[in-house]
Amino acid sequence: MTRYNLDTCALLAEFNVSQWTARKLDKSTTDEVISNKNARDKGAARVNKHLLAGRNELDIIAKHVGAVRTYFYKNTIPWSDSGIRLVPSAKFMELDAQMTQYETEFDKLVDDFIAVYPTLITAQAMALGSMFNRDEYPSADELRHKFSFRISYMPVPAAGDFRVDVGNEAQKELQEKLAKLSDERVEHAMADIKTRLKEHLDRMVDRLTVDIVDGKEKPRTFHGSLIETAQELCSLCRDLNVTNDPVLEDARVALARAVDGVEADDLRKDLTRREAVKDKVASIRDAFSF
Repeated sequence: MTRYNLDTCALLAEFNVSQWTARKLDKSTTDEVISNKNARDKGAARVNKHLLAGRNELDIIAKHVGAVRTYFYKNTIPWSDSGIRLVPSAKFMELDAQMTQYETEFDKLVDDFIAVYPTLITAQAMALGSMFNRDEYPSADELRHKFSFRISYMPVPAAGDFRVDVGNEAQKELQEKLAKLSDERVEHAMADIKTRLKEHLDRMVDRLTVDIVDGKEKPRTFHGSLIETAQELCSLCRDLNVTNDPVLEDARVALARAVDGVEADDLRKDLTRREAVKDKVASIRDAFSF
């Protein structure tokens, strides 16, 4: 197995966020449903009520968190099952600046929500009817602690710097196991970015195809993001190629050339150019084994 040394060219990053869901188990309504349906097992049903039913203030926060997660996962590569991701040093400043901005936006959305929260409770008395219970709503101070946004960084562990007082032989074995685990994680991380690239190449070939229906050309529809994503992937593959994989780099360079100066509208209007771009992309996909 190839041995990789990433402790000087990459960092580990972990993103954690918590938010109030405004969901609450309604025990009395649950009992009513179970009784009315003649269910013998008390665990046959659970009725969860939405304490802010009909309101979208929490949805705005959830949508923002979703966008942050998408950005974070798009610009990093997997490292462990616990959610820790690998960030190349060249990508760190950009990632950290964007996550800091996202955190500022998150805090503002939470502040805006807390400000209107008391009026929302009053409105829910009518919206929930007999299911309304004022005691189920936390105070504004309690609620604020239910929201948090945290991005943390740590160095990539180096197997050679592994220290534990278990004897030389045992320490050597532990170092080898740690090095092997680290290398497996690196290969898994690289497989992730290669898969992203291959899947998009497949998508491009599919959507840029012009079918012949009843003797007439019928171009398949595609969104402008098809080309924009390809261009973005070229930058990502450069930044996330922590092992300097030559196969990935060659594919990236070839794709960058294929979509250089290409606009989605041009490909919709000019079928000859569309076919040329599709053929180039197909060649890239077929020439490189990922």
